[in-house]
Amino acid sequence: LDPNGLNGARIGVPSDPSDPANDVYYGALSPPQALVMRDAVAALERAGAVIVRANIPTPGWMGGPGTDMPVLNLNPESAGKNQPQRVPTVFVYELKNGLNAYLRDWATNTTMRTMADIVAFNQANASRALRFGQDIFLASEATRGDLSEPEYAAARQMDIRTARTLGLDAYMVTHGLDAVLFPANFGAAIAAKAGYPSVQVPAGFIAGANLNFTPDYPFGATFTGRAWSEARLLQLAYAFEQSTMARRMPPGVPPLDPACAR
Repeated sequence: LDPNGLNGARIGVPSDPSDPANDVYYGALSPPQALVMRDAVAALERAGAVIVRANIPTPGWMGGPGTDMPVLNLNPESAGKNQPQRVPTVFVYELKNGLNAYLRDWATNTTMRTMADIVAFNQANASRALRFGQDIFLASEATRGDLSEPEYAAARQMDIRTARTLGLDAYMVTHGLDAVLFPANFGAAIAAKAGYPSVQVPAGFIAGANLNFTPDYPFGATFTGRAWSEARLLQLAYAFEQSTMARRMPPGVPPLDPACAR
């Protein structure tokens, strides 16, 4: 870890002032959020980073036909109850496969061995377990669980093409980037669909949510890279953290013992 690790780094900011219609990640920020990110970009520049402003070309293609599916919303507390909701196809299919593998290979001290066991437990304890329903579990349990369905394979290939090949890969290679800077978790979908790493660190504080007053809470900056770039991302995030010191200790929480950091 190097506090000067940002010096000379090329950081992509997917926010092109000349193309506001495609400013997917920064265009939707509230004024307080936008201010935090403006300060973050300024801090990067002060630390010696080269800022490249250009929109990522493919976000609008993600979540298109064939990559999401309708799941009936039976959440009794949802305003959209009894209406179909669109859910990523890959998520629905991989949930059963991954959860079953975890329960089979890793889980201990539990009688739950499959997703079907969890669904049955929830139904048997509906008053405690199903306040919000289990629509996604039911949809996932209806799949084979082995990722062999053609609709899963097609959706996964489209995700890889839009998020990875024509998305982050093309964007970062074209502009020679070390990382892409996203506000908070706004870039989570494209990174996850590409299978690429991200690291988030505190960038500042904002207040308010859904027009309601709230105390200040942290708003982060996320550095995303390509495959196997974890070491570089940690170097960049550490240098940003050291140059801004934006984190505040939560009220009433004692500092960690120095031994915990070793």
